[in-house]
Amino acid sequence: MRKRWVLRHRTKESVTRIAGELAWSVGDGLDRIVPTEHLGRTVRAAVLHDFAETVEMFADDENRRDGAASPAWWHLTLTPSVAKTLDWYIRCFSGEACATIGEIQREARKTWGVPAADTLSALGSALDLDGELTKKQRETYFALLEPHEDTD
Repeated sequence: MRKRWVLRHRTKESVTRIAGELAWSVGDGLDRIVPTEHLGRTVRAAVLHDFAETVEMFADDENRRDGAASPAWWHLTLTPSVAKTLDWYIRCFSGEACATIGEIQREARKTWGVPAADTLSALGSALDLDGELTKKQRETYFALLEPHEDTD
């Protein structure tokens, strides 16, 4: 390929062809280039960290109120950078992201008692604010992740 890139042989057509070949090469090997398993764990950790900060921030408010307090997960939010990363992960690796979101739901349930549907709602709200998925794409994707009636 290097020989075809020499200046005197470079034409618009050859550059376009080489760029196309490189794009296909990268696209074909994306699963070897991007370690999606590790990336998923990183996204999961970032989301849970943001959730933990939110729960901690509102814990003092919940303790100070008299009467019935709203659940701790009512305020679950993501920082824009974490929401954008999750959005990108869903767009580029939707299958892996599905498993990662399931792990996030399970961990939020175990740690803070957040029902899976509420975790999903918080993630959807964050992506609505900071993501690039269209409303229809987001609704379709998250509909696949909705928990069954017999689970929380």
